[in-house]
Amino acid sequence: MLCDRNQRQIRAMARGETIGATKLRQHVRHCLRCQAEMSRERRIQRELHALRNEIPVPDGLNNHILESIEAVDRRPIIAQRQRSKVAGLCALGVALALGLSSLPTRRRAVQAS
Repeated sequence: MLCDRNQRQIRAMARGETIGATKLRQHVRHCLRCQAEMSRERRIQRELHALRNEIPVPDGLNNHILESIEAVDRRPIIAQRQRSKVAGLCALGVALALGLSSLPTRRRAVQAS
């Protein structure tokens, strides 16, 4: 299941607007990324609710803010994180390969002395 495809449903579930399909709820239970998205949405809702009590909010502004947040494209940030993970794994693989390739020469050096 692609997390990006179901972001709006996940956010609506976090706001309590929809219950969500069983398959989606099971996915959210096991997907840390979707759990973080729900947590973020709940935090935004709490903060907006707290502001509502402090400052009078014009009608429709809350929905406009939420739509603006949903319109933000987070794909470049996610892609950058994924590239960083791949680069880290590549560095780990190179270090492991170098370590394993130097292992036989160390044994020969110890046996020779």
